[in-house]
Amino acid sequence: MMQRPEMLNQRRKKSPVFLSILTAILVLVSAVVLLDSIRAMFMFTVEIKGSSMLNTFYGGERIDGDYRGGDIVYALKNFTAERGDVIIIDTSDSASFAGNGGTVFSSEIIIKRLIATEGDSVRCEHGVVYLKKPGEEYVALDEPYAITRPDYSFPEVTLSEGEIFFLGDNRPISLDSQEVVAYGYHLLTENSIIGVVPKWAISIKWFTTGWENLRSTINSFFT
Repeated sequence: MMQRPEMLNQRRKKSPVFLSILTAILVLVSAVVLLDSIRAMFMFTVEIKGSSMLNTFYGGERIDGDYRGGDIVYALKNFTAERGDVIIIDTSDSASFAGNGGTVFSSEIIIKRLIATEGDSVRCEHGVVYLKKPGEEYVALDEPYAITRPDYSFPEVTLSEGEIFFLGDNRPISLDSQEVVAYGYHLLTENSIIGVVPKWAISIKWFTTGWENLRSTINSFFT
């Protein structure tokens, strides 16, 4: 009986291992693609621009937001934004948007912190923001995420039906609701909120940023 060379025997023994590794890689890639497709159905990614949300976000970082839209996904999720949430806002229909002749917002999509909603009153004294909910007294907000300074203040603002009041976490340089009021424009309404950034999405922003940068690199390679 003719014997196979030892080298061929070794190659034959290794081939099942190679196939197992290749299969595992294909399964992993398929799972990543599937999960990313599901993620795209329920979330959308926004790139942070500027420094108005320091130290929560830095310019160039990418974050996932819960999608707010008019489709079945929105209906199933029962979307709501609560005080203290990081919200994603579309300012394109606002008179304060620079593209509409306004002087406050310079981009259509902005990321800010929701401070007050309709019926609330809000004011700031020496860097501390005070909120008064309907039927209650003013309470100083505990905002460990905020960057402020003693000379940062704004007068009382009472919100009408549907209005929202939002601030950047980096208060001294943020263009937000207190600037809108100062320039004499109307506050934006809750309909301008197109998404909320969940706390878990903030905690893994490093992963989202890396993943989106990798995706962009791959896309640019094939286009």
